[in-house]
Amino acid sequence: MAPAYAQPPDEPRRVDIHLGTRCNSRCAFCMSSVPRDQREPWAPPERVRAELRHFHQSGCRAAGFLGGEPTAYPGLAACIAYAKKLGYARISLCTNGLRFSDAGFCRALVDAGLTRVTLSVHSHLARVEDRRITRVRGALARKVRAVRNLVALRDQGRLPGNIALNPVLCRPNLEGLEGYVAFFGGLGVDDIRFNYIWPHGEARGERAWVPSFREAMPQVVRLILLNEKGSRRRLSFGGVPKCALFQAGVSPRLLEHLAARYFDEAGFDPGNDVSMAGQAGGREERFVWQERKRDVLKVQAPGCRSCRHRDRCEGVWASYADIYGFGELQPL
Repeated sequence: MAPAYAQPPDEPRRVDIHLGTRCNSRCAFCMSSVPRDQREPWAPPERVRAELRHFHQSGCRAAGFLGGEPTAYPGLAACIAYAKKLGYARISLCTNGLRFSDAGFCRALVDAGLTRVTLSVHSHLARVEDRRITRVRGALARKVRAVRNLVALRDQGRLPGNIALNPVLCRPNLEGLEGYVAFFGGLGVDDIRFNYIWPHGEARGERAWVPSFREAMPQVVRLILLNEKGSRRRLSFGGVPKCALFQAGVSPRLLEHLAARYFDEAGFDPGNDVSMAGQAGGREERFVWQERKRDVLKVQAPGCRSCRHRDRCEGVWASYADIYGFGELQPL
């Protein structure tokens, strides 16, 4: 049975427009981490507008822009303004945040119609963020300025969709999860989504980047229990099957409680369309991201057939199973 991606009644259907793979960062685990030819063309603006029209006519009322790095796209502000003109009520951006260190750049995109920003910041420590993960000197300092700029706009009521962080949970930042949440919480961030590393690109097959669930879950559960006792920020985790929590030694009852609050991807992430408007060669490709993950990129263990959560669980990244197999998974 396929995972159920129900559309919450208050959540508009969303399309994410992929503008191209160029980027100003060099993260080893990036899903666009094939060698980037800087001559690769961006998505033509007219095609981006055509895709926005198509999906608006199909019922989408939320639009997002992806890359690569969408803030490097020359016509981004115009695309946001066009989406607003068409009637998209929510317009979001998933970005590494480097350009948002410029307060004027932030204001320009918000003036154009941007309502939500998700920043990919992976550590609160420069030795991890700059040297090991992004491989960009000064990246963390610029991202901290970006967070401050965006929090200020949000607190003025100009980013009604909030700002969020979506760090990739990997071995280099695993020991610092608690410090990360405390640091960015202190800057005013109250929404953090940890996405378990997809062993892809340079990180494929690399245990130096990919911790096992057995190693990671005790750290994750400790962070969650601190959140339950304290600030109760909005924390969630992607790419982690619920049964992996057993690797932290939790009871079945606690597992069910934590799984519903922190790990229910099918409930947190309603199905969203993706348009690869920036695909090299101009070939149009449209798909639903959650279906692509489930049907192509992830796998379930043989024992998952008897799990009562099977209809709301995607399994694990196939490339994770290539490293660690299925021994950590058990049906619930």
